[in-house]
Amino acid sequence: MRNTAVRTLAQLATEGVDLHFITADLGFRVLEPFRDAHPARFTNAGVSEANMVSIAGGMAMTGIRPVCYSMVPFVFFRAFEQVRVDVVAPRLNVVLIGVGGGLSYGHEGVTHHAIEDLAMARSLPGLRVIAPADPRELTAALRWALTASGPTYIRVGQNNDPNVHENDVASVASPIRVRNGDDRFVVFSTGHITATAATAVDRLKQANGIGASLFSVPTLKPFDAERIREIVRTSRAVVTVEEHSVIGGLGTAIAELLFETRFVGRFAKIALPDEYCDTHGTLPWLRRRYELDDESIARRLAKVFDG
Repeated sequence: MRNTAVRTLAQLATEGVDLHFITADLGFRVLEPFRDAHPARFTNAGVSEANMVSIAGGMAMTGIRPVCYSMVPFVFFRAFEQVRVDVVAPRLNVVLIGVGGGLSYGHEGVTHHAIEDLAMARSLPGLRVIAPADPRELTAALRWALTASGPTYIRVGQNNDPNVHENDVASVASPIRVRNGDDRFVVFSTGHITATAATAVDRLKQANGIGASLFSVPTLKPFDAERIREIVRTSRAVVTVEEHSVIGGLGTAIAELLFETRFVGRFAKIALPDEYCDTHGTLPWLRRRYELDDESIARRLAKVFDG
């Protein structure tokens, strides 16, 4: 999704959006297409993420729309105070792109993993929070973020994230159906693990004969509660899938909504446990370790839907 982000931002700049791309010494062989096409709109702030976010806040106060780009632990965790005070509190038009959501940077260890960012981002008043499932959702998310009012946090994976949608996505404001199925059995997923969830839903149908419906939920805030209620109106069982802590992410948002609407069916979260990963490995290996690969997700879905 990184290349898609750079291409989309370059196109938006060409179309006349007054954006300015800021990175914290990141993106070698990735950001050059934007830098070369729009050198006056590109700044490398160096290894100084907090300063980068404060610079973006200052630019936004002059009417420019800054885009801050770095790994999630740096653009969001390290610069959290600046995000909160210099961008979100004054409701400035700043877009924060966090690369490497979840366990994407598996070999780098816990310092580079991002398993609690969605919970933190959702807690900030007025911050739009988007976790696109694929490049097509990311394109729509960037266009929305750079034309809407207020700050936005966009969480992406790395590169080579497959498309889960066959066609371009018009809007990411509401859940998007990825698999048609029996709405008595609904799966909600967010972020780049949605492609894995789609494969798991396909496995579930082949192995167990259960044709569950799968929805991508790219926007966790503002949360389209009415659309969720409509989807689960006839559901007997609901499951959420995310590469994020079991606390504070999509599963928490859906659980709160189901409780408020007096949902009487079964509900389960498929997510990372409430712990930091104590080992290193590739993303596929770590997903298998935490039962977030497609085979494990299909097995866990079957336990809920067959119950």
